[in-house]
Amino acid sequence: MSAGLVSVLFVAAGLVAVGAFISAWKKDLTAALAGLPLMFAGAGVAFAGASRFATPGGPPAFGQEVAALVAVAALALVALAVGIAGRGTSR
Repeated sequence: MSAGLVSVLFVAAGLVAVGAFISAWKKDLTAALAGLPLMFAGAGVAFAGASRFATPGGPPAFGQEVAALVAVAALALVALAVGIAGRGTSR
């Protein structure tokens, strides 16, 4: 049994939805930032899955590269946001 494109896109949509829910639900800014990596992970899963099923004969490297780039961007965005949030509360 193999996962299809629809399954991959449902998982990606679920990750984005859970991340958006966490970001909207938490009242504290630093706690709300925990949803951002989940939303970026959903985007990465969608890129990797679409790339995997778009080229059945070729290598799906482009989607995996974009997913890795999205993961690095998520890490940088969360680090920047935590730094900004921590700076605002110290005064």
